[in-house]
Formats: sequence, structure tokens, C-alpha cells
Amino acid sequence: MDFLLNENVTTTIAPLTQPYPIWAGYLAVVISVVFFGSNFVPAAKYPIGDGVSFQFFLCCGIWLTGVIVNLIVGNPPFYPLVIIGGVLWTSGNVLSMFVIPINGLGLSMLLWCTSNLFIGWASGHFGWFGLKAEEVQYPVYNYLGVTIAVISGLIFLGIRSNQNKENLEENESLSTQLINSTNEKKIFTKRTQMRILGCFLAILSGVLFGLVFTPSTYIQDHHEKYPQSTKNGLHYIFSMYTGILFSSLIYYMIYIICKRNRPYISIESIFPAFISGIMWGIAQSGFILANSVLSQAISFPLISIGPGTIATLWSILYIKDIRGKRNYLIFIIGSLIRIVAAVFIILSKPK
Repeated sequence: MDFLLNENVTTTIAPLTQPYPIWAGYLAVVISVVFFGSNFVPAAKYPIGDGVSFQFFLCCGIWLTGVIVNLIVGNPPFYPLVIIGGVLWTSGNVLSMFVIPINGLGLSMLLWCTSNLFIGWASGHFGWFGLKAEEVQYPVYNYLGVTIAVISGLIFLGIRSNQNKENLEENESLSTQLINSTNEKKIFTKRTQMRILGCFLAILSGVLFGLVFTPSTYIQDHHEKYPQSTKNGLHYIFSMYTGILFSSLIYYMIYIICKRNRPYISIESIFPAFISGIMWGIAQSGFILANSVLSQAISFPLISIGPGTIATLWSILYIKDIRGKRNYLIFIIGSLIRIVAAVFIILSKPK
């Protein structure tokens, strides 16, 4: 651990300067939102089974993106500490696969997106976990924007897809059977316990997502410990993506052992998973760059609320599993509220 926290470098010291203007930070936010909201579209119409194999091939695509980004920015130093951020993300992603069958996609996303937004925003704004507090010019606007962003998430929870409707009917049928059984009370208690566990794991998953950038931000904030560190977030991408691939491989090996060397693999979904990983890798690159230019207090709320809107738009226009005037109305209202939240966050302005 001492090695991770006190990396000694022997090459030329690089100045801790900001190589990008403010507008580049907002451009990175747009790129991140679009790609995060669209990265699962290539795989939307293919079977992914339990999702573990899908995630592994997705992480391969992520790592390849990291290699390309690393070459583009001139092969900067490798930071072992940033590997931890990649491990945190993979761990949160693995948890999310267990959470969705328990809580459903809507509630799960609301819980982990909210906890992700809060942890990521608060750790940067208040200087948690050894980070330097990031001030904005108008804190009140920043607080208002974050609060409104959370409220918009509650509104989007009201959207019901066709898949959700089918699951609801299945659950109602199951509930009817359970009520007629002699163990009604025990079954109800078990379902309640599972729901509580699902909510806890969803929140934990969001916390892990929110801490992904903490190691790289820590390095940028402590130039005296890391003389080669710069404010260019892209310099930390390869280290992070290596952590993602490494931890994903470990989880996948455990999965294969548990499945007795019979993992679920859909040949059709391998290439879409790879493409999804490349898109996610581009989105995450935009995210870390926006953090460096704008600060987490601004980039985290903006990027946390945007992808859900884009993903819902894909569901309406392309996947077409969201239909009906009620859903469209909720989408429009929720999107307008998110625009208001984004305006307040942008008006808070980085210092």
C-alpha cells in the first residue's frame, strides 16, 4: 500500500497545468452523456444471459479504448494507485447484476445513480478521502442543481416499459400463488428481506461508482507526492482501464469455477459487448477529462443525470419498449426538470 500511495518517479518532472479550456470540459460532458446513454444500444436486441460473460467482453473493449487513448496522449506514466478506481467500478458493475433481478431496473438505477451522484459530487465539493475541496463561484446554484437532479430521477422512476409490465404481471401471478400457500408469512418476510438487501446493494454499487475517480483526483491534488502528475485526466485512463480488465478477469474466473466450467456465453452478444465497451470507454474518458477541467462538483451532477435521458430516448425511438402517452408525458416533464438542474449547475461556474 505504501508503494501505491508514494510512487517514486525518476523521469523529468511534468508541470501540474490545465491543458484544456473550460469549453472543452463542457464538450467532454456532452460526449460522455451521449456515449453513456447509448453504450448498451448495440447489445439491446441480443441475449446476454446472466450478464457475466457479457461484462467480461465489454471490459475487453474498455481496455482496448484505454490503450488507444494512452497512445494518443503520448504514453504518460502508469499510476498503480488508479488501478483501484477500475476495481471499484467493476465491483459496482458486478453488484448491479445481482440487484436488478431483485429490485427491477427502474428502482435499481434510481438508487445507484442517486448515491453515485451524491458521493462523486460531495467527495469533490467537500474534499472527502484526502481530496482538495473544489469550490464553485455560486455554491447555492450548485446545491439547487444537485437537488433538482435527484428529484428528476424520482420522476423518471414512473416510466413503465413493456418489459416492466410483463415482469409485473409475472410477479402478480406469483404473489397470488404465494398468498394461497400455507407459508405466506415466511415468504412475505423473505421477500421483504431480499428487497432490503437489494436496495442496500444498489446503494453500495452507486457508492463504488462514485469513488471511481478518487484515486486519479488524489494524484492530481497531491503534486508533491506525484511530481509527474498533470491536470490532464486522460493521462490516468490506461491505469484505470487496466484495473477494470484485471478485476473483471478475476470475477470471471470465479464465475467460471462456480459454474463448473460451463459459463453462459451467447456468441451473438460478444461483438456487441465489445462495441459497448468501446463506447463506455469513450464516455468514461470524457468524464475524467470533464472532472479535470470543470471539477467534480460540476461534472458529476451533469454526467449523472444526462445518460438516463438519452437511454430513455433510445428506448422510445429505437428499442420501442417504452410506449404510451403517460410514459411520453413523464419523459418530457422529467427531461425539462433535468434541463433546469443542468442550467443551475452550469451557472454555479468552476473557480
